[in-house]
Amino acid sequence: MASPTVHTTAVAPEFSGASGKIERAHTARTLPVFVLSALLATGQMYVPIPLFNAMRADWNAEASVMTWIISAFAFGYAGGFVLFGPLADRYGHRKVLTAGLLVAAVVTILTGLAVNPEMAVGLRVAQGLAVGSIPPAIMAYVATKITPKHRAVATVSVATSFLAATVIAQIVSQAVVASFPWRTVFLGSAVVFVILALTVRRVMREDTPTGRDLPLHHSYAAIPRVLRIWALLPMLVAGAMSMAVMVGVYTGLELTGVVEGSGELLALRAGALPVFVLLPLLAVPLARLSKHSQIALGVLVAAAAMVAATFEGSHLAVLTVLLAILVGGLGIIGPAVLQSAGELGGHARAAAMSVAMFSFYVGATVGPLVAAAAAPHGFSALAWTMTLLLLGSLGMTVLGLVVQRTTTRATEAAA
Repeated sequence: MASPTVHTTAVAPEFSGASGKIERAHTARTLPVFVLSALLATGQMYVPIPLFNAMRADWNAEASVMTWIISAFAFGYAGGFVLFGPLADRYGHRKVLTAGLLVAAVVTILTGLAVNPEMAVGLRVAQGLAVGSIPPAIMAYVATKITPKHRAVATVSVATSFLAATVIAQIVSQAVVASFPWRTVFLGSAVVFVILALTVRRVMREDTPTGRDLPLHHSYAAIPRVLRIWALLPMLVAGAMSMAVMVGVYTGLELTGVVEGSGELLALRAGALPVFVLLPLLAVPLARLSKHSQIALGVLVAAAAMVAATFEGSHLAVLTVLLAILVGGLGIIGPAVLQSAGELGGHARAAAMSVAMFSFYVGATVGPLVAAAAAPHGFSALAWTMTLLLLGSLGMTVLGLVVQRTTTRATEAAA
């Protein structure tokens, strides 16, 4: 790959209407809908966690089977990013997003009607694949149609919504299953998918797709190029490890039984909500740091919380605070990796961000499996395992910085 592609920070092409003037989206109308769509889409991964006991009782299934309900969705979700991300540019962001929301509604209904774990796992892969069409279309639209001065806040807000779904989806799911059958969660989600599909069609600008006169395979040609951006690859691994920690910790809480009672679990989950409100407000001061520094800061904050949790994990109030700190640290990492992918990807911004989100949910696929392996040894073992993953993430971040500086020096010397 040519070195200019590695270092360019060019934004994706801007499109204009018939008047020749660039048509910007109305941020105040568009962003809330995107935030809700991101919450609902990613939240589908986490809604089964509070439903584990009800689903197991309904199906007479083993506890170990339930972790695959999470991993199956993450697997399909990751694949959806790569499959549909390039198509968003080819056919139009509004068209792909609207279709994705409607298809997600159908598959989510079917998931809620599953009669056994085997059927549920297969449907969860299909659900993840359909829902995986949503985030790339949103992020590409933000990168091209949102007013430039609003993009940083918009990007962080949407990226934070992906992370906030970890907690918010569990809170909603836990509240619903306390009064209704567990299948209600999926059926209700399907209804909201339809409502959002109708809404995004109204608030988004007309599509300005590119490359439709080229063969279909051309839309995917950018993905191999992205995978040859050597400075980006370690950061993608760092993002994957951080997402594995995010999903692994909350899955482990359910499996270890360190907290008993729905009230205590709800308190643990709700304790992180203020952090998600704070993260977008930190976008401007954090922007003063390099992306590598932001990732390193997030990793160190999250790792410190996990180390402390190994000693104080049995105290509910302390654990609630530590989980909030953990989420805060991880919430810094995700947007930084996404923005790095967009910058390093250059004109392949949409593909690069799709690959970045793919890497996140590869990590999310692994997270529940790691939690299932560590949980039988207690919460302390789970916390130490997550700490090791975070240290690996820090190592990958440092490696990415070294590779980027080496490549920069080589390019300058060649010039």
